[in-house]
Amino acid sequence: MLANSENWLEPWMQGMTSSLPLPRLTADQLDQVMGVTLADNPAYYKDTHHWLSEFNGLCLKNLFAATRVQQDLWSPLGVPGEIFTGWMKPLVKATQEAVAQGRDPDLVARDNLRIESAYAARLRKMLIALTCELDASAEEQEAASDYLTRQGRKLVFDRKQCDWACENPTGQAWLLGQLAGLQALEWQYHSYGQTRLRAMKKLLRSLLQVIAGEPLSDLKRNPYRKLTPEGTRQQSDDDYLKDCELRLLALLAHDAIDIRRFALESPFAKIGACDWETVPGSELYSVRLRHYPRPQGVKPNGKTLYLASPMINRCELFDLAPGKSVIEGMLKLGYDLYMVDYGNPGPDQQHLGLSFYGKTVHDRYLDLITERHPEQSIEVMAYCMGGTLFMPYLARRIEEAEQGGCDIKIRQVVLMTTPMFFDDDTSGHQPMRQLIRESYDPAIMQAFYGNSNLPPQTIEAGMHAIQPGVAFNVTEGFYARANFHGAIDDAAPFLHWLNSGTRFPAKAHREWIEKVFMGNQIWEGRYTLPSKAPELDGKPVDMDALNRADIALFDYRGQRDPIAPVGSCLTSERWGRKGNVQMTRGGLNRTIEKNIGHIFVVSKKLLNEYLETVADFLQDEPPAYQPQAKASAAKTATAKPSGSTSTRKASSRRPSASKKT
Repeated sequence: MLANSENWLEPWMQGMTSSLPLPRLTADQLDQVMGVTLADNPAYYKDTHHWLSEFNGLCLKNLFAATRVQQDLWSPLGVPGEIFTGWMKPLVKATQEAVAQGRDPDLVARDNLRIESAYAARLRKMLIALTCELDASAEEQEAASDYLTRQGRKLVFDRKQCDWACENPTGQAWLLGQLAGLQALEWQYHSYGQTRLRAMKKLLRSLLQVIAGEPLSDLKRNPYRKLTPEGTRQQSDDDYLKDCELRLLALLAHDAIDIRRFALESPFAKIGACDWETVPGSELYSVRLRHYPRPQGVKPNGKTLYLASPMINRCELFDLAPGKSVIEGMLKLGYDLYMVDYGNPGPDQQHLGLSFYGKTVHDRYLDLITERHPEQSIEVMAYCMGGTLFMPYLARRIEEAEQGGCDIKIRQVVLMTTPMFFDDDTSGHQPMRQLIRESYDPAIMQAFYGNSNLPPQTIEAGMHAIQPGVAFNVTEGFYARANFHGAIDDAAPFLHWLNSGTRFPAKAHREWIEKVFMGNQIWEGRYTLPSKAPELDGKPVDMDALNRADIALFDYRGQRDPIAPVGSCLTSERWGRKGNVQMTRGGLNRTIEKNIGHIFVVSKKLLNEYLETVADFLQDEPPAYQPQAKASAAKTATAKPSGSTSTRKASSRRPSASKKT
């Protein structure tokens, strides 16, 4: 640990063995004590490598493959397959128990969480030892709310304690002992690169500067310090150290050093802005239809808004917090608002496929809404996967209307970062598709998760694989902004949502991978859905029905979105009303492309921009749709059947870009 510190250790050790005063520990010396470990990412990796989890996964795949070879070899001779699969039973049982309890089934990942929590706990204890509480006046309580304890007392650094830790032999021994314990945890960690632990070590380095009362001599090693393009200071050392103090005090006051624990347990991390109730009769397993009453004083606009949420996240993505709520904004426009809540599917839902979540659920809920509001049109807003599954549903509903002559009631659909086109060339999904080819084994997934559903941690691992360093970036960004007034409270609801994912039913997940993500069946016109109409039941959905019904589509997509890249969010460029224009022109489809990421609703500014453009789009009043008989509709359709080249550029490749902002 101290190998790089011999130049200053010799006089310090002489002081320890004599009556001479000990040299004061400097920030550079304390940084040297911590040394360089994998937590520092010395190789400058841009992504995260969970080396032990990856090794264990490879071993599991090889064992599973060997088991299948043995079964194929011996089964013709009458040898029971259970002889070769016995080794899996305790692993499968442990996996099912972990999923049921909401824990990560990957024991290595769980140990990483233990190490991160222990690291955060040590940092917190150090901060408690080096700070004190003072009585705060009413003015101070209002101005310094970020640095107040729950008892309303103000936290400050105790300079006497910091000097004691740097100058007194007992204090120095205590401080070096704390650093030794932290370094030991770093060596236990099972990942390297851009990890959450790296962000935590940068926070520790910031604390070392505050303790020593000076920044590190190497400006580039000063955490959270902004430098000019020439590498010089943008603020004085005193101002920089003050920011470091405020950041650490705010994190201590909110008990937010352990970011995951803070997100899940802190009273600050409350989610939701609007009241809601479950619509009676909407219960389908874990799925519910929520109704959000309009606030008092808001006049109804005579329309219904139906929100289709993604299956792999909590539906509160639409309703994170006051000022960060799509629902809050749309209620102000006077809608009767309903939203699909998929809940957290249990083992009893493992057999349910996409036809249930993408057809049965919407059929039931739209019928319930129609019963409540028989004279109102229904407008739809869908986020990500929620929109991907809703569009073929709507096309099938139009087909059914053509068979029976009923009104579909839906004329406008708003899609938020909704992928529809999946390939390896232009969609932007090549990294995830390649990861699936290399790592996804349907047989293994069925064996381990077939009776328990996929846990959110497994889904998250895949998402992180295509977002290099996302765990580090989220944690680093949270720490870096903690010294700004209100920043921790502002981030808390999103962090809670981010760390409280839902399970994905096993069969539905398998079908999503095979049919939609890898098979590209919706785009190519091969995706099937059930139907009450015998002519349509189990047949491929004719997506060009969206053209015949002249549905107005709104695509909102982000240039910094790796989950739904702009190259895959092409619904409004292929289907719906004729033409696709800028948002400043009305009456047609719209494609809005901005420099945003996938979860742009966490930004009040970006959300307000979105709500403004959506309100403008929804002001259009599309003419009522009266479905014709199927044969007549086919003659008048402007587009050829899905899967062929049509006048709407309906090829399996990305169409040329239309006008967009």
